[in-house]
Amino acid sequence: MKKILISLATLFCLSTMAMADVELASGSLSALKNAGEYAYVEIDWSKAKVVEFGRGDKVEKSFGTIDQYNKSQGADWVKDWPAVKQDILNFTAWKKYPTRPCFNKKNKKGTLITVNPAVWKSKSSDKDHCIWENPSKAKYKFVLTVEQVDMGNGVAAGFGVGRSTGGAIINGKIKLIEIKTGKQLALIKVSHCKGIGNFSQRTRLVDVVVGEIFGNIPSLIK
Repeated sequence: MKKILISLATLFCLSTMAMADVELASGSLSALKNAGEYAYVEIDWSKAKVVEFGRGDKVEKSFGTIDQYNKSQGADWVKDWPAVKQDILNFTAWKKYPTRPCFNKKNKKGTLITVNPAVWKSKSSDKDHCIWENPSKAKYKFVLTVEQVDMGNGVAAGFGVGRSTGGAIINGKIKLIEIKTGKQLALIKVSHCKGIGNFSQRTRLVDVVVGEIFGNIPSLIK
């Protein structure tokens, strides 16, 4: 009986990890099939509301904007937020994300995500792990607008590394834009994307964006 329960728990975890949390709402991602081309990621946190989701994805608590939330958590949170945002951008360009397949690993024969212009201009770099092509060469950009974010700070955040135990959650949308023309090629709906649980809020946010959101986009390319 114990073995059966363990097997069911494992199956539940794997099936949860396999859930599709990104959906192509309109347009086409076929341009991303082209090898030798690049895109970069922009993330707009300005409209994001920090919430805590309960059962049925219902909002149980609201904490206002990210700035309001950070201030309520203390000076260190306010100080660290710019670096955390840049780390998230940096990781979208990783060649091989350490915990699970990322966009660049899954789409290695097509368009690759390179570093964002802000990361390119910064003093710090991660050339060993990132696609480090000048973003001025990029033909496309992904613009992720975060509408709601659960920071995953609940009591389960540090227990295990599955989506059933903590993890940050994001709702929002992504536009794929051709940079030269400004034309929107596709709109992707981001619905309750949840990353792994971890003691570090930075790790939780990186994972949900890199592993869960952008890691699932290649499956939408037809």
